[in-house]
Amino acid sequence: MKKRLLMFFIICVMSLSFAAPAMAATTFPTQTICETSGQESSTEETEMTQIYHRWYEGRLQFRVWSITYGRWLTEWTDM
Repeated sequence: MKKRLLMFFIICVMSLSFAAPAMAATTFPTQTICETSGQESSTEETEMTQIYHRWYEGRLQFRVWSITYGRWLTEWTDM
């Protein structure tokens, strides 16, 4: 009985060691808020941006998207 239990345990451990690693998404957005103010203005305008990350050819890169204006603010840049 002990031998069967030991074999079952070994088989379970070996099967878990061959499991494929979970891959992360290529982009994961991070939201930041950048505040800009006009010349001598009493109200402040706030631009909402979102930072996207990706792995490209083994390098981690990022790019900034303007939620306010709906356009890319930067190109893909290495970190």
